[in-house]
Amino acid sequence: MRQLSECRSAASSVIGVVLLVGMTVIMVSVIALSVFAYGAFEIQPVPAAKILVVEASGDTDKPLYKNVIVLKHRGGDMLIKKNTEIIIAGKGYAYTGHDTHPSSVQDIRVTYKDLSGNNYGGEDGSNLGEIVDGTTWDAGETIRLIGYDGKNINNLITDIQNNTVDSKWKLEDRSIVEVTVIDTATNQIIAVSQATVKKA
Repeated sequence: MRQLSECRSAASSVIGVVLLVGMTVIMVSVIALSVFAYGAFEIQPVPAAKILVVEASGDTDKPLYKNVIVLKHRGGDMLIKKNTEIIIAGKGYAYTGHDTHPSSVQDIRVTYKDLSGNNYGGEDGSNLGEIVDGTTWDAGETIRLIGYDGKNINNLITDIQNNTVDSKWKLEDRSIVEVTVIDTATNQIIAVSQATVKKA
């Protein structure tokens, strides 16, 4: 009987060693998979660009086409217009219906989902051409954002506008407007710029 119990003891040691080696192999495999899986996904760099509001003009009592924000790309990476979102925040009116003024000026937030559309202006909201010429917004170039750019669900002309602006907008004279530029490919902010609105 003693020999039998000694054999059991030896078997337990061998099983313990095999289990430890097996656990080590599994842990090394999991770590290796994690490292290789992480390396398989390339991290997209956020474009670095200096964007400034060089002009903000308009007023709530002026027509839509008189409400204008001019942005200048002052240097850095080119921005792909389909991957560039712009958010305008400030005081004024933003709407998708008829041009009916609320009783008082409101906080507004207007989103240009990308820059692939066209500008609209003039008294009749006519097409003025692309917001960004070509496929990229390059250093040294300026773009104009116009209050008429947004959608108006009650206007046949602007229902067919070629852009992704969520609403028409007017800015309050002498208020601060903030423009945020976002890279939608990485969902990161590229630039934030502010200006005081001057009466058109």
